[in-house]
Parts: sequence; structure tokens; C-alpha cells
Amino acid sequence: MTTSLKIAKRDDCGKRAVRRLRHSGFVPGVIYGGNKESTLVEISEKELKSECESAAFFGHAIETKFGSVIEKFIPKRVDFHPVTGNPIHVDFQRITKDSKVKVSITIEFINEEKAPGIKKGGVINFIVHRLECFCSPDSIPEKLFLDLSGKEIGDSLLLTEINLPDDISPVNSERDAVLATIVGARVNSADEEASGSVSDEAAS
Repeated sequence: MTTSLKIAKRDDCGKRAVRRLRHSGFVPGVIYGGNKESTLVEISEKELKSECESAAFFGHAIETKFGSVIEKFIPKRVDFHPVTGNPIHVDFQRITKDSKVKVSITIEFINEEKAPGIKKGGVINFIVHRLECFCSPDSIPEKLFLDLSGKEIGDSLLLTEINLPDDISPVNSERDAVLATIVGARVNSADEEASGSVSDEAAS
């Protein structure tokens, strides 16, 4: 999936210039890689903050045009202000047509209504929320889907159950072999105490 952001080149890189940039509502950034020199850029703080709120942001390829040249890159890192939580710097990695990129893709569980274990009160115990994969920059999926149909309490949801496209491979298939499990719902302590009191009273 490719998205477009309004990203412009910048020339000044000193501390004073960066402060002015942030004061004007923009975030400094850099695009690196692809056997080219790094490019200093700027992006609207408001727009970047909105994009960062999406879980799929780091799985997006971004396309922008500098003059007559179109470049593609992916977000690699965003630094945030410790107090305000606003983005203060962003790193992008340049990608080329034949390159493979490492991305983090959201896992979405579907068909909960078809899972007997969920109907019995079970809940999903997430072990992996996002799967790190190597894939072509032109075929980065927004999400990966894992079907819960037929799953009972005690069942594990495995990486092998995701139908990955041929050009996508997990970074660490052994570590991420089990993505989630279906477990019985926990009874909270207040309910347990109430249940215990009723039992004691009945016994008396």
C-alpha cells in the first residue's frame, strides 16, 4: 500500500533552523539509503501526528516528488517530545524497485463469532500484535488476517495459519510461531470473594 504525504526538501540543518521549523508547525526529517546521499526534509507536524495514530503507518510505502524525480520510502523512526507527545523528528528509508524492505504489519483476527471458545466466554491472549516481515515495497499489505473460525478455549493461533503472499516472509518465524491463544475468561477478585461468601453462608 502506498500513501502520499506532503514532504518538502529543506536546506538548513542547524539547531536554530530546526527550532524555527518546529515553531512554524513542521517536523524535520531525513531520507536515507538507496545508495544515494541523505535528503533533509520537512513535514507538517499536524499531518505527521495524524499518520502516526494509524497502526499501519510503519507498513506504508510513501511516494513523493522532488522536482521531476519521484522517490519512494518507508517510515523507520519517529521521535516524540517527552512532555507534549508531538513528533519532533522522523527518519525515512529510501526504497528501490528491486529492494526488499522490513516492515511491521498489523494482525487482525476475524470471525470471532464463529469461534466456539469465544462464545463460551474465552478471550484472545495476544502474543504478537504486529508481524515483522520482509517484502517488496510495492506489495506491502495494510493488514494480515487470521481466522478464528472453529477455535476453542486452549487453542493456539499459529503463524502458519496466515495465508502470506509469496513475496512476503516473516523476519523471525520461530519467535513468532504462536501469535495468540484462546484462554478462559478470568474471574476478578471481587467476584471470587463474593462467590466465596455465598458458599460459606450456604454451608452455615
